Amino acid sequence: MPTRRDCLLGASALGLLSAGGWTWARRGPVSNTPPSLEPVRPTPGFHAGFNHAHLHRRDIGYGSEASRLQLRRLRALGVTHVALTPFGYTSDLEGVTIRFGSDLDATLTDDALRREADSARAEGLAVCMKPHIWSRAFWTSGMSRQDIRPRKTDGGWAAWFEQYAAFAEHYARLSEEMGAALMVVGLEYLQATQQHPQGWTMVAEACRAVFGGKLSYAANWWKEVEAMPDWQVFDFIGVNAYYPLSEEADPSTAQLVAGWAEPLKTLQALSVKHDRPVLFLEAGYRAVRGAAARPWEQSGGGGHDPMLQARAYEALLSAIAGERWVEGVYWWKWFTDAASRERDDYCPMGMPAEGVISRWWGGG
Repeated sequence: MPTRRDCLLGASALGLLSAGGWTWARRGPVSNTPPSLEPVRPTPGFHAGFNHAHLHRRDIGYGSEASRLQLRRLRALGVTHVALTPFGYTSDLEGVTIRFGSDLDATLTDDALRREADSARAEGLAVCMKPHIWSRAFWTSGMSRQDIRPRKTDGGWAAWFEQYAAFAEHYARLSEEMGAALMVVGLEYLQATQQHPQGWTMVAEACRAVFGGKLSYAANWWKEVEAMPDWQVFDFIGVNAYYPLSEEADPSTAQLVAGWAEPLKTLQALSVKHDRPVLFLEAGYRAVRGAAARPWEQSGGGGHDPMLQARAYEALLSAIAGERWVEGVYWWKWFTDAASRERDDYCPMGMPAEGVISRWWGGG
């Protein structure tokens, strides 16, 4: 979920620039062609994904019939992958204790995740497991995962990573059991990446010992994706891509496409350096005026502007067209129930951006 700290851590009427995506070809040349003017369907293997967010009620959360209907809706749009996002919990951002397991949240149990994975497979969707840490301090103090700094007196980063590896390994075992295609072992722990980067190698090795699918880490676009010293312990370079694209309140699609030039140049260089394709594990825009200037901000901005959201979706897909080093995009986000009051401005349900997805990813 994007926050300021984390990141400093119909559509047929749009008439906008359009394109799709290609899968990784490690020995192939990088495309320098301009964005296509027409949608290009993703080839097999491309992660046409959404982060599928759990609502904390049994009747509308993971494993429910309501969620199955939303998975069916996503598949009809041409989505091929969904990311499930269970939690571990910490009460002290300077401590090392991470609590996890089915007894902490009766609505988000391992069995609920199993049922959700079964529903996804039944609808023809591949599953990405993406566990992450949550803390009440994120709400009460405005902090985020990037503020986790374990005390040396409690064992520091070595003790924290020992706890974190146990947390990640639990979900790696569950990922193997449910036949997940991808596990994202962590996301946006900037201090951990900068101060104890070797810890992620340990986490990756623990997960590989029990999970036979692909692994990635979802690095924040701001500093962290470049700070990771050895992306080669993962199969993909993962990025939560809330790059600022334009300071204009109402930018055109062409301006938004242009805003991707420098970020894509940076990510392409990382792909070449580490010989790994890039996965956009989060990308998203609120349906508000000015959202492209600070995509990480969950509040503020101007009035309701679903057309800007649609243009931003269009711009990213257009900008990565033909770039074979880009393995896919997981949009932020889609909820397990359409009518929930928890739905927010990032969710494109019923918005023009939903039609953009359908045209690009083959849903209609």
